[in-house]
Amino acid sequence: METKAKWTYMVYMAGDNNLSTAGDEDLKEMRQVGSSPEVNVLVQFDNAGIEGTRRFYVQRGGINEKVECLGKTDSGDPLVLENFIAWSCKHYPAERYALILWNHGGGWKPGDFDRLARYERTRNWNVREANFLSASELKRTLFNTTISNILNLDLPELREICIDDGSGHSLDTIELGKVLAYAKEMIGQPLDILGMDACLMSNLEVAYQAAPYVKYIVASEANEPNEGWPYEAILDILSKTPEISTPDICCEIVRVYTETYKKWGRSNVTQSAFDLSRVKDATKSLDLLAKELIDKMPDVINNMQNAQNKSKSFCTYSLWDVSHFCKVLSGLIQDDNLNQAIQKVITEFEPNSKKFIIAESHLGNGYDQCCGASIYLIPPLIPVSEYYADLKFAKDCKNWPLMLQKYHE
Repeated sequence: METKAKWTYMVYMAGDNNLSTAGDEDLKEMRQVGSSPEVNVLVQFDNAGIEGTRRFYVQRGGINEKVECLGKTDSGDPLVLENFIAWSCKHYPAERYALILWNHGGGWKPGDFDRLARYERTRNWNVREANFLSASELKRTLFNTTISNILNLDLPELREICIDDGSGHSLDTIELGKVLAYAKEMIGQPLDILGMDACLMSNLEVAYQAAPYVKYIVASEANEPNEGWPYEAILDILSKTPEISTPDICCEIVRVYTETYKKWGRSNVTQSAFDLSRVKDATKSLDLLAKELIDKMPDVINNMQNAQNKSKSFCTYSLWDVSHFCKVLSGLIQDDNLNQAIQKVITEFEPNSKKFIIAESHLGNGYDQCCGASIYLIPPLIPVSEYYADLKFAKDCKNWPLMLQKYHE
């Protein structure tokens, strides 16, 4: 019987967009280490060029590399990602599996990329963190093939990952959850690591959607630079220590990410790792806080607005760092019960702890009070998304969406 590898490391590169050149560079980084008998490094790369989509069994230096040409594919179609996962599990079985979703990112909510795609293509843009001031100014994101509802949105807000400019499709949070359920079925157990080499994806709603199917998540709370993850450094650790525990390799990814950018003289980068077995404890604390806020409204509305003004936000003021918001709010609140609820959230979201956030690292003073996990906290005067209620987090943490509605009344 053939011996299984220790790891199968799958990288799904949705590069049919403005990140195509960055994808070529990341593939070069992976080839500096390549696969080994104990670590399978697999890549599916949908390039914006004429080559179409290719699959690689990545080898050091690209020598004798197995390459399969798939022709033109839509990397924003969940079925294409599922097919890559199935192929990886069938041909390269392992004891543990990591799936890295490589592209743009925007947190939890479906965007209207199909509408945006009618206006402009963005292949000439090479900055992942570009603000979405127009259709051509998109950030590093993933999937949405269920378009009909999305086209009615008033704002081009991005809460998804794996954008394909050729089709205009991307993968939204609910579709991502379904893909991860499929991955769990194929593997026979939860996916060990879901990595998101994309902007804004260390988001509680995304983590909660993934939790039944994934053990750990590694992602960025803020925008990612165009260079993305340092694949050579990550694969070097994995190839030299394939027996490393899953939480330890997640912490190492977080560490080398910020260390690499520090060497390059960069700032304003973040990376976090979540233990999804603890996500329900974290969510419960937020549910209790939301209930206390509901009970104190409208008296606390001004305090909440002040706390939002003074704490770190992301994604055009729709996502807030959980801990930073709570720390600022605590300083504005005199009510004992409410402050107890706030402190419970701060404790559950303590970074670099044995709780939900097992690792957090950042460069830049603006993130010193952040925990590395964001949540949807849209401020008044901007409508709460009608699609928020579709998320598993909103269904299970019922007081949070109720609090948002009360906050906006």
